[in-house]
Amino acid sequence: MSTSGEGISLGQAFTLIEAKKTGSEAILFLRFDLKGEKVNKFSRAVMVEFDETLKKLQSMATDGKVAALILVSGKPGNFIAGADIELINSAKTAAEAEDLSRKGQILMDRWEDLPFPKIVAIDGACVGGGCELSLASDAIVMSDSKSARIGLPEVLLGIIPGMGGCVRLPRKVGIATALDMILTGKTLNGERAFKAGLAETFIPKENFEEGALKWVAANLGALKARKRLAREPKLGGMGGVTGALLENNPVGRSVVYSQAKSGVLSKTRGHYPAPLEAIATLKATGAGFGPKILGKAREKAMIREANGFGRMAATPVSKNLIRLFFMTEVVKKSKGVTGPGAESVKPTRSVGVLGAGVMGGGIAQLVADKGLPSRMKDLSANALSLGMTAAAKIFKSQLKKRRITPREYQQKMNLIAPTTEYSGFHSVDVVIEAIIEKMDVKKKVFAELEGQVSDDCVIASNTSSLSISEMQTAMKKPERFAGMHFFNPVHRMPLVEVIRGAKSSDTAVSAVYQLSKALGKTPIVVKDAPGFLVNRLLMPYLNEATWMLADGATIPELDTAMLDFGMPMGPMELIDEVGVDVGEKVAHILNEAFGERVKPAPFNSKIVSAGRLGKKNGKGLYLWDATGRKKTLEPEIYNILGVTPKSGAVSKEEIIERCVLPMINEAARCLEEKVVETAGEVDLGMIMGTGFPPFRGGLLRYADTLGVKHVVERLRHYETRFGARYAPSPALLEREKSGANFYSDQT
Repeated sequence: MSTSGEGISLGQAFTLIEAKKTGSEAILFLRFDLKGEKVNKFSRAVMVEFDETLKKLQSMATDGKVAALILVSGKPGNFIAGADIELINSAKTAAEAEDLSRKGQILMDRWEDLPFPKIVAIDGACVGGGCELSLASDAIVMSDSKSARIGLPEVLLGIIPGMGGCVRLPRKVGIATALDMILTGKTLNGERAFKAGLAETFIPKENFEEGALKWVAANLGALKARKRLAREPKLGGMGGVTGALLENNPVGRSVVYSQAKSGVLSKTRGHYPAPLEAIATLKATGAGFGPKILGKAREKAMIREANGFGRMAATPVSKNLIRLFFMTEVVKKSKGVTGPGAESVKPTRSVGVLGAGVMGGGIAQLVADKGLPSRMKDLSANALSLGMTAAAKIFKSQLKKRRITPREYQQKMNLIAPTTEYSGFHSVDVVIEAIIEKMDVKKKVFAELEGQVSDDCVIASNTSSLSISEMQTAMKKPERFAGMHFFNPVHRMPLVEVIRGAKSSDTAVSAVYQLSKALGKTPIVVKDAPGFLVNRLLMPYLNEATWMLADGATIPELDTAMLDFGMPMGPMELIDEVGVDVGEKVAHILNEAFGERVKPAPFNSKIVSAGRLGKKNGKGLYLWDATGRKKTLEPEIYNILGVTPKSGAVSKEEIIERCVLPMINEAARCLEEKVVETAGEVDLGMIMGTGFPPFRGGLLRYADTLGVKHVVERLRHYETRFGARYAPSPALLEREKSGANFYSDQT
């Protein structure tokens, strides 16, 4: 142990600092600052060092030197990110993962058992193992910073909390609140954590460590006496006598667990086992609000939790969700392209938006939400009013949910400057076009726009189907231009396709990619090709589902089959969501590009001719209420389509195969044509852009699960029945011949 600077270094992660003398004892800071990493995490090496740190602290306690210990972070915006995901992923069997969990639990137990008060002072993200360490402490002090969040998001990786979270959280906040946090993976800011009874207090972020020290010193007596300083939680999620009755007797608890299970099954259709295991673990370990459990009772509860953690960590669902996590981490570190073009990109400071329709208003809102000013231009005050109303509606929803304050609402709205002129566009860094989907109109606008912006301004089109390369022909500086395809609704859909046109420079592509990340989106770089990536793969899915109507499949059967497969909505509902007319237009664009294999089913045109455009006018394949949330099916729709439905005419298994296999087939072509470079980009695009089931790992991970040979065999079966739409692509046949999967790793 060596002294360095302001404290005593205990290794690569921990430093002890004397903060305040109290007689013969001292209040200490234990600073967690993992060298060489952007965040603090419990890696294998850190766990070894933490073990040694605990021994040192126990020794100091024996000598009567410690009045209290405050754990702080040396990472701005991060407290502890939890366990190292690589460590969890490396566990190949349930037994290995269970052993990993038990080792972490024992460290948390030893921390909990130290004979002096332990306080965590959180001024950044505190999730997973970080939250579990906090729960094993005597008090949680949080800052009011927006970056200060606490929670247990393990279910998002297909696992359950495995270092005591399932055992300790209910004892701090009650069963209902604990279930709400664990089953959703939500995180709480300082104020919400305080109101939930999770944090003892929240204090200003300014001079945070000094404020935390003052709070500890002022409450030292109560902390040493192990008195609860946090608010009483709202038991049963409601508090009062009714909430207490729910949680404090077996019948009431069974109701809470039953409702939680029903909610999980309703949302996941049973595809995600971790939330169900979390419920079972809380139930089996006697969860409930009250004092901490110690000794043999704690050990028994922890062993049950570790067993559940081990079983979940070994599931294919968890492995797929962890792979998805790693794919998103790659995006976070990437600039979209490599080389000097990417390195020269400066952060975007202001944005111009052309078009104030649904997409334009949504883009302007997103830009403002991230604190960037924008100029939103359209031809009339009426159009601008619609765009501002669309933005305000989203912010008002955030205000209603208390995600922003009234002051923040006004500040964000003030960042959007509506205009019918190009005034102010000369100073923006990026312009995003979101006008009508007509090539001649777009070309005219871009030719006009170039004279209104600076020479180094990057221009992007939000087109969903038109060629970026063709648009570039209207420009004097085509290299500054790329595609930036948002998905609707902009504020919810996480994907952005960054489209490289024939003359797009690395700088332009990287600028759009980095702006997408700054806006909180997940971008993928896509070659300029008909349908780009996501729409090209999605159209066979929607088209084949529509073709099945001719075979007697009912609209509810088609939607239910794909919901059961794991899609967030069925293909018929998705057609209404996208817009029947939009889908019809894109289908014909792809048909012109790729011929007979994407021959459009004749039904969408019949629906459009009947004036049914989907959700946007309240009627498509379904009838929609004014909120756009509730749908009903009219028998009349089958007369409009000219089909006779017959329940069971197409089996559920056939519906799934005929919807999914053509997407796999087309994805193989996309890889061969280098629309994207890797199978991972295909899967990231499909998960983030269409909601393809994350638990299946993505479209091509699912293809590997089926086996390429099986995929080809089933495509040939359907080719015999239905012709060219199902003909296996040369790219897929080549993989079958060579025995190659889409992914090289099959772990």
